[in-house]
Amino acid sequence: MVRTVARAPATTKSRVLGRVSKQAIDDGIAQYSRVLPTTDPKSIAIQLAVWQADHTQYAANCRVVDALDLPVSFTGHRLLLLRTLYFAPSHRMTLGGLSKATGLSPVAITNYVDSLIRGSLVRRCGSTEDRRVNYAQLTEKGEAAFLSILPELGRRWTEAGACFTEEEKDTLLQLLQRLC
Repeated sequence: MVRTVARAPATTKSRVLGRVSKQAIDDGIAQYSRVLPTTDPKSIAIQLAVWQADHTQYAANCRVVDALDLPVSFTGHRLLLLRTLYFAPSHRMTLGGLSKATGLSPVAITNYVDSLIRGSLVRRCGSTEDRRVNYAQLTEKGEAAFLSILPELGRRWTEAGACFTEEEKDTLLQLLQRLC
């Protein structure tokens, strides 16, 4: 029998200024500890806090990008592909290279590239050396879209980090890198 554990719904009482309260994390520890009694409670708390932080930051970034009223939705993986292509030499990469660089499957890359092609943000180019190789290349419209997003994301990231001292930022970065 497989038991699933539902995450406690976030209520106004369990949030403090948009952040999950200690009580919400404690509730999550209790829930998971009941079904995973050998799991370290502090490790559960870390995972829950990382999940919540990721969700909170992702949602805030999406709101910023959505407010730009661009022709295509740039949430999640589409934005990841635009960013990867923007910083690639000549703003182009093979589809296989995109898959390796982003960690997305080749099928997912094909689907996301196709959606960006429909928005005229990326074009597909064949290799002159090997007919089996396809490139995704950022178009001028795609570059302009990313350049309109970039300053807004930079502002958002700076706001998100403003609650930390420089030393805390260094410590947090080191700790998060150990989780990767």
